[in-house]
Amino acid sequence: MQTRILAVGVSAFLFVAGASAWAQTNAPTGAPVWHGDVATGLSLARGNANTFLLNGEASTENVWDQNDLKLGADGQYGFNNWGQSTNRHDATQQSVSSEAIHGFTEYKRLFTERFYGSARVDGYHDDVASIQYRLVIGPAIGYYFIKSGASKLSGEAGPSFIDERLGHQNQSYATLRISERGEHTLNKTKSAKVWEEVDYMPQVDDFGNYLVNSEVGVEAALNSHFSVRVCADDKFDSKPAPGHKENDILLVSSLVYKY
Repeated sequence: MQTRILAVGVSAFLFVAGASAWAQTNAPTGAPVWHGDVATGLSLARGNANTFLLNGEASTENVWDQNDLKLGADGQYGFNNWGQSTNRHDATQQSVSSEAIHGFTEYKRLFTERFYGSARVDGYHDDVASIQYRLVIGPAIGYYFIKSGASKLSGEAGPSFIDERLGHQNQSYATLRISERGEHTLNKTKSAKVWEEVDYMPQVDDFGNYLVNSEVGVEAALNSHFSVRVCADDKFDSKPAPGHKENDILLVSSLVYKY
């Protein structure tokens, strides 16, 4: 199993790295440089409730000619009964409430003004949900239904491969991946925007086993480098690890630095 995971990971890395190298080699002189953002949020409560939650997110992107390469990572760490005893016999002992990390690499290539192809690799770990690891790899064909200066709406579809360990159980299977994403800037200066996206991934030979990841968010600029972001994430797993719930919802507010 470990050998198979390593082979899948190496293959995915070589595929994305090769696509990136090819695109960079064919990029014209003076192509746009990398740009992106770093976001962080912190929540603390003391009194009747004693909680701590730290979340962070970072992404970087390079767009040139008909190519778009994006990398990103996000995570959360939190615990209940902050500052209390860690003794397991204490009813008010400190306990971890959130411990998750996610990273991705995505490459897109425009074939026409609206049609494009893409390849994406996602890696997940969520200790509270007993997702020891989840690796998702797959290509897709996409289309921009709306593509203007203020608004974009796109849809994608393609096959994917999932390799994961839930609790103490390893499994791997092929899925479909059907995705849509929309975003809209709220003013002429593009200092505020809203967005939403949904990914649906059913197992090809068992549609009762599926994942749905969705997000909706809003962001408003404070100045040329800083903004405030609020987003809600909903992750649904129809067959979670034994003893765990199907749905995880997270509402995050963050201060964002753009470069």
